[in-house]
Amino acid sequence: MVATSLRNFWHPIGTAAEITEQPKPFTLLGERIVAFRDAGGPAAFKDLCIHRGAALSGGSIKDGRLTCPYHGWAYDRSGACVHIPSLPPGAPIPAKARAIAYAVREAYDLVWVALDEPAQPFPAWPEDAWNRADRRVFMVNQYLWKTSAGRVVENAMDFSHFNFVHIGYTELADGPVVKPYEVARTEGGLQYAYEDGRLRRDYTIDFPFIVHDRKSVVVVGNGGTWSEGADTKAGDVTHLTFIASPVDATTTKIYVFVGRNHSLDKPDSEFAAGFDIVMDQDRVVVETQRPEQIPIDIKEELHLRFPDAPAILYRRMMRELDSAEAFVP
Repeated sequence: MVATSLRNFWHPIGTAAEITEQPKPFTLLGERIVAFRDAGGPAAFKDLCIHRGAALSGGSIKDGRLTCPYHGWAYDRSGACVHIPSLPPGAPIPAKARAIAYAVREAYDLVWVALDEPAQPFPAWPEDAWNRADRRVFMVNQYLWKTSAGRVVENAMDFSHFNFVHIGYTELADGPVVKPYEVARTEGGLQYAYEDGRLRRDYTIDFPFIVHDRKSVVVVGNGGTWSEGADTKAGDVTHLTFIASPVDATTTKIYVFVGRNHSLDKPDSEFAAGFDIVMDQDRVVVETQRPEQIPIDIKEELHLRFPDAPAILYRRMMRELDSAEAFVP
């Protein structure tokens, strides 16, 4: 089950490189989408010809128009049908002959879609890192997990599992005991910070499915997490971003980015090494969680005050979203 109001948020359907001049199928919140690119940028429609329900993704772009493979109906980027081959020249095209067009934007090397209007505010990237010469941001990889986007987000914002799931990669320096800290609700989601004696982790959750983890070096020590190196110094910031796109209720595509304010002359590969391993360590566990959708009733799972504080607030926010809109298949 997915909340209908999730349709008003912006979600990525694919990378910018995946949206090409010919139509391709994508799925978001269980909805089949066809996307293509023309001189005006990316466009996205419901993958359905209004005539006889054929998948427009099976068609092609001809003369700048998306053409249905069944009867050749052609749609411009606004969704309006501009040509029906079976009608004589000059015959009027019915006003209802339109594809269902979605709001679409290209940003952060991704193409984003909002299925319903009015769309929520478009997510901003922390510190405007994409447009700063003293920052470097790159996409590490994309992953497909058999679980809900909510479970993915809760995993990404949880640090109490580091000393068990990610031994040798991301352990808290002062051990598994979680010290008191505060979680605050913001206009766009929630924020909190945690220090383990060596790193300060500042988390920003852009509700509902984006997690930014800003790791700043406070004290240089031996060893370290996978994203640190031998030349790590106090003040170095490594920014991890997880964007969970809900393909359907139990399938999620995850786009992972790394940003940094240091070592700008080094290849990105040095900061991506090990990430596939860490993500797979999480996947193995998260895909076993039941139910796949996070229970939004706080009483349905046992919570600990500080280790689970972000998840408790996140679930309350999801419950508020649920109360605003009925749940549908």
